Amino acid sequence: MNDSMRHHMAVDLTNCDREPIHTPGLIQPHGALLAFDDEGCMAMMSANASQLLGDLPAIGMPLEAAHLNEELRAEIRAGLDSFDNILGSLHTHLMGQDFDAVLHRSGPYLVLECERSPSGQRRLETFALSAQKAIERIQRQPGIEQVLELSVREIARLSGFDRVMAYRFRHDDSGEVVAEARREDLAPYLGQRYPASDIPSQARRLYVLNPLRLIADVNYDPVPLLPNAGPHAAQPLDMSSSILRSVSPIHTEYLRNMGVSASMSISIVVRGRLWGLFACHHMQPLRVPYPVRMSCQVLSQIVSMLVDRELTAGHAAALQRSEALRQKILQRAEASEDIVQALADDTDLFMQLLESDGVAASFEGTMHIGGCGPSREALGALISWLGEDDRPEIFESSSLQRDLPHLAQRFGGTCGVLALRIDREQNGFVFWFRNEQIEQVRWGGPPHKGVTIGPLGPRLTPRGSFEEWKETVRGQSLPWSETDIDIARNLRGGLQEVAMAQATALRKTREMLLATLGHDLRDPLQAIMMAAQLLHADDNGDMGNRLSHRISSSSGRMQRLIDQMADLSRLQGGIGLTMRVREVELEPLVQEVVEEMRLSQRGVDLVVKTESLGVAWLDPDRIAQVLTNLVGNSCKHGLPGSPVTLCARQNERGVCFSIANRGAPITPENIAQLFQPFKPGSSHNSRNRGGQGLGLYIVHEIVKAHGGNISVRCGDGMVEFEVWLPRR
Repeated sequence: MNDSMRHHMAVDLTNCDREPIHTPGLIQPHGALLAFDDEGCMAMMSANASQLLGDLPAIGMPLEAAHLNEELRAEIRAGLDSFDNILGSLHTHLMGQDFDAVLHRSGPYLVLECERSPSGQRRLETFALSAQKAIERIQRQPGIEQVLELSVREIARLSGFDRVMAYRFRHDDSGEVVAEARREDLAPYLGQRYPASDIPSQARRLYVLNPLRLIADVNYDPVPLLPNAGPHAAQPLDMSSSILRSVSPIHTEYLRNMGVSASMSISIVVRGRLWGLFACHHMQPLRVPYPVRMSCQVLSQIVSMLVDRELTAGHAAALQRSEALRQKILQRAEASEDIVQALADDTDLFMQLLESDGVAASFEGTMHIGGCGPSREALGALISWLGEDDRPEIFESSSLQRDLPHLAQRFGGTCGVLALRIDREQNGFVFWFRNEQIEQVRWGGPPHKGVTIGPLGPRLTPRGSFEEWKETVRGQSLPWSETDIDIARNLRGGLQEVAMAQATALRKTREMLLATLGHDLRDPLQAIMMAAQLLHADDNGDMGNRLSHRISSSSGRMQRLIDQMADLSRLQGGIGLTMRVREVELEPLVQEVVEEMRLSQRGVDLVVKTESLGVAWLDPDRIAQVLTNLVGNSCKHGLPGSPVTLCARQNERGVCFSIANRGAPITPENIAQLFQPFKPGSSHNSRNRGGQGLGLYIVHEIVKAHGGNISVRCGDGMVEFEVWLPRR
């Protein structure tokens, strides 16, 4: 027994998924294998090659006239000159025996496989004609189900197998028998399910690379290759495309446990992926001629094309059916304030679009959950995770436990989610949720009587593998199909267009409002302020003075609000603040601001501490706006009766202004959003009713426009704002 054979037999259930089944170093005994290097010298041969094919050159020697026959030697010479990997086949005669000879390339080797043909075999053309008639009938079938039902009958007729099944893979790679042609005395397998682990991943890869595989006798003794590694390769021969490749002993034991003595599989490959199989079983050994197998393979290729065509048509039809629902959703969104309101108004509409157990939407911190959706806390955690920079615009998972284990526990029975990001800035999302998929899977009853369990245990019986699989298929939902994703992608595009249109309309409304504030209200406001000054100048006593002061204060406040709204419009419209930068003496500027503040903030103790400040390049009106806002903010929010301190100093960094007052500390949560407009809590101060938090936002933008920075710190009962400005 050589090393390759020992390795092959050492495989067990603990490592079968890693078994190198493409390099077994072994073949089935009903044929022989020869491998030649680029010079035409013998590199490897199966141990039975001389017995089947006659005299052959020694390893490392070229073919001579006494070897094989002229027909085969000519094919080998042509194959060595060809760049193709699959080189075709021919029917030939050697040592008194008919052979089907097949050539292909594997790495640096030209591989010749000679398979003994049953006596009296009809030629390939005969089988091709029979297959062509079957294909004509198959192509006339109305759907995939009918195509598969007719195909299994035709393959059984062509090949002679006792049972032929069409085996379709599901979303989780488990398989289901969806069509069957069988000998009448055999129990039916139609409708039975098999777990994905029954076909390991490396076997699936080979099913795509080499779409047909025959095991003529599951009880065969494998024949080793000599030597098992050629001179040009450190690894054994890659037999992925071999027709004689020996199969895993785990698989042959599985077949024996089912009572099967011969097996053939033909792949149904759609868009490069294994979609299904034709699985053929015979209760006795059966050597199916190579031409028959090729006819069945052609039939399977036609089935693959028909399946692809049906899937494409079904995908297009599903998209077309979804269009009416999509338009209704978009109409709802256009008529509502936002997507959250649209979903709240008609939850069923969203759930009809994609098969789901629950739906949700979020926008600007508001959310609505419909159907069997998760809790608000779970949805908030998911939104937070999706809000990170590297998250996709469309996120889908059929197993939160697998993909988001740190969040899965919060979602309870919800296992699948499909999320659409509509608006990144406003955390706008739409969600669909699916619960755990719990199915009642029909199994074909107890194993047949008389079936023995092999040395690797009951796991290698269909029932044994199925029972183990049932225990592991938990925590998963029905997956989101390619069609689901495309429907969601189309909806996302439409919702983004609606959101953009609403934002444009809102911006135009805001612009009209601000134009009214800035133009239509400024003139009467100035007239009121002038009247207040005249009233004060007429010296109408204390009542008149108090009245004029009240009018001046209120109109001044209105003027500042108008200016703030105009600045906000420019900032949010992307225009930026108007800046008129020039060289300014700072000390006079500070003194002027202080005088204005003392007049407008009567009764406030304003303490000023300055030093020699020199000059700086800045917009004096804007910096006066910064200082006025910060002092006014301290007066409104500080401890009543306590002084407000304005300090101004300079160093090598530039100029620093600090405004401090005694007051309650600002919480970390509020500091994080202190310089944002329309902050929650801005209107809760009884001394600043109606405040919108615009002042600090605009101050921050003015400082930033000057290349400076602003910060706030709290401690020892004090709140202090600090502004640093560069001199240029």
